[in-house]
Amino acid sequence: MENLSKNFIWLAAANIVSSLFGAGLFIYLARVLGPDAFGYLSYALTITFFLANFVDMGLSTYGIREIAKNRSRVSDYASEIVSFRFIVASALFFLLTVITLFSSHPSILKAAIIASALLMFTFALATEWVFQGVEKMRMVFISFFVTSFLQVVLTLLFVKKPSDILKAPVIYFLATIPILIVYLKILRCRALMKAEDMKRMFSYLSSSLVIWSISIFAQVYNGLDILILGLFRPMQEVGYFTIARRVVGAFIFFMVFLTNAVLPRLSYAFCNDARLFKTTTHKFMKLAALFTVFILLPSILLCEKVVIFAVGKDYLPAVMPLNIMIVGLIFVLFNLPYSTGLIACGKEKDVMIQTAAAAGLSLLLNFIIIPKYGIIGASVSFTIVEIFAFVWIFLIYERKIQHAGSLKK
Repeated sequence: MENLSKNFIWLAAANIVSSLFGAGLFIYLARVLGPDAFGYLSYALTITFFLANFVDMGLSTYGIREIAKNRSRVSDYASEIVSFRFIVASALFFLLTVITLFSSHPSILKAAIIASALLMFTFALATEWVFQGVEKMRMVFISFFVTSFLQVVLTLLFVKKPSDILKAPVIYFLATIPILIVYLKILRCRALMKAEDMKRMFSYLSSSLVIWSISIFAQVYNGLDILILGLFRPMQEVGYFTIARRVVGAFIFFMVFLTNAVLPRLSYAFCNDARLFKTTTHKFMKLAALFTVFILLPSILLCEKVVIFAVGKDYLPAVMPLNIMIVGLIFVLFNLPYSTGLIACGKEKDVMIQTAAAAGLSLLLNFIIIPKYGIIGASVSFTIVEIFAFVWIFLIYERKIQHAGSLKK
């Protein structure tokens, strides 16, 4: 358990540092760009982050699990997965660029989408997941710190007014390059694009696609609300809702990376130590409870003051949807320990069915509520879906993993 504690500490430090830099950057961009330009940027980045799932296809989570089981193939897994993802990113970048150029979007939004699409190459070449698999979380901390620091410095130097909107995504991309190069060299990654390499990758995909489906469906009910808002409501509303979404996303981001610290240990425990599996899961649940009591509940009371202090009174319409979404966020935190445990046990298909059902409900509610109620409707939809998702995953976990002795049945 000592290594697990160290992993939590390193990942907590990584997320705290990244969150502080990210919050500062987010506040700065919201202020200097204003609601309209900030709405365009948020819309463009949402498209890129959604497409990032198609770059990864669940391979990073699959890689973490497989590396935890067989560390002798670390360099091979890294080379194969990074090479394949780079091919996919190149194809998606080309397709998105063509579609965007022929779309009816305003010119500034077209340019923002294409500039943001550069980040798909960042997602393709990222290797933090490899270090998570071998439980060297300090490397994740270094990556987060260096990249976030460069993003903040470059943004402060070059983004000064709304017309600088296109510089922001390009800066994001450039800030990732130093760590990408260093880590690829450390892992001795090489380009593997021959027929036999692709054949091996398709064997990985047969397992990872289930995990990928989980991610896709999760993105549908955790990210497409911004895109639907952009279809039916003014970009200014997108800017407001992005404030609430970004705060909620920061909390989720923190917990998701903690799940990546837990996943290798749970995968090992499932094969070797049922008692350790149960103990680790209970610790994860306690962490979610502490986070709810000491972070989320006080956040509801301080929400308005924090928004005014951070981004100014121009963004006050974000307060109400943020308060509503914090309630839903509580259910997200208690969902993660159960879903992570199921994935570690190889029961990712059950998690996929749950996220598919939640995604379907989210789309239905968003298309019904958002056109009329805007950001309030989007936040209510989010909360309803998260309650639904938690109840579903809890029932699955209780039915299939009732006690440590039943893990391998």
